Amino acid sequence: MKNMFDSTIDALSEFSAGGKPVSDLSRFTALCDVLGNPHNQLRFVHIAGTNGKGSVTEFISRALIDSGYKVGKFTSPYIFDIRERIQLQNRLISQKDFAESVEAAIHAARQIKNSNDCSQFEILTAAAFLYFKKKKADIVVLETGIGGLLDCTNTVASEISVITAIDYDHADILGMTLSEIAAHKAGIIKDGKPCVMYPVQGRAAYVEIKTRAEKTNAELIIPDADQIGGAKTSIYGNSFVYKGEEFSTIMGGAHQVLNAITAIEVLKTIGIESKHIKHGLKSAQIPARLQIIRKNPPVIIDGAHNRQSIIAAKAAFDGWRVRKAVVFGTLNGKDYLGALEELEPFAHYIILTDGFAENAVSCSDLYRAATLFGFDGGSIFTVSETRRAVELAEELCGGGVVLVTGSLRLAGAVYKKSI
Repeated sequence: MKNMFDSTIDALSEFSAGGKPVSDLSRFTALCDVLGNPHNQLRFVHIAGTNGKGSVTEFISRALIDSGYKVGKFTSPYIFDIRERIQLQNRLISQKDFAESVEAAIHAARQIKNSNDCSQFEILTAAAFLYFKKKKADIVVLETGIGGLLDCTNTVASEISVITAIDYDHADILGMTLSEIAAHKAGIIKDGKPCVMYPVQGRAAYVEIKTRAEKTNAELIIPDADQIGGAKTSIYGNSFVYKGEEFSTIMGGAHQVLNAITAIEVLKTIGIESKHIKHGLKSAQIPARLQIIRKNPPVIIDGAHNRQSIIAAKAAFDGWRVRKAVVFGTLNGKDYLGALEELEPFAHYIILTDGFAENAVSCSDLYRAATLFGFDGGSIFTVSETRRAVELAEELCGGGVVLVTGSLRLAGAVYKKSI
């Protein structure tokens, strides 16, 4: 006999992952109305973007907790346990609270018109709002799901919005250009409320964000990357000076310095003291961000899933004069062409895999794409089973380094099989 948590998961699976496409937020607004609009009694930091959302969310959450706030955190996607998406004080929601909150949200959904049109994400978002209200969270750090403008999280009246690095992603929903994608992300900027933007954006994305900020009379705060000094970066962590203050992170890679200064500007804007910011940055750590899961040879998992995030992951290995074998798999809708093009000059071998998710891009499609970018028959391998893909990479790299990348789902699958 199934327990309440498992029964709730079954009930949630009756809704589709994406739900019926929307042109406005009326469906989710109706759902929240039935629940008594719990989000209206909460404070929010709202975060959108393509890359770095999870890291920036973690930096901000840890610093807020350190400064004495009771902090809710809502993230996506999860890697190991669906309860990762709803956390309080950096602890997963209990199975009991998850079941109760999700069941309440499902019950409310059944009361609105065309209830079957709701998505699993909408149900989970509503459940998170209920849980955070019940637990009297002081502030919630809230990640969007896809986009921002039409994302159901955009029903909140956030005190500050954050736009992380923007790149090509979910083109079927957000558009084929960076301008279109950025316009969706910038949709979370609220009238008269500040917005902090990741300091390195493409011009098209920057123009869209700046235009939205001007239209909403929102102060646009851009961290000053020129004020970063003394940076020491590696996959093992970073240290740097920003505006005369010393900071460090456990999460490695030069891109985390830029994520960190984005979080610093957010925290400074809402009045958090430097000592709490420093401790929050130093303690923040999340799975599958250049995470070392084995040391000999080094096997590193990273959830990079588009060109920009692959570039960031590669940069962490500057100066590593060893053979590199990459295990690569990704999901439909991701920019795997851009990712593979970036990996060609980096990887001595690439092992393509698709056995980690039902909606993974097939090995045959990945193989055809890889050959377009210069991988030859002696450097490309296809192995559907993820454990065997990693084992082959270890054999091929000959004591060098193995990088598992292309998807958080792939990273999670490899991690699970390594423990």
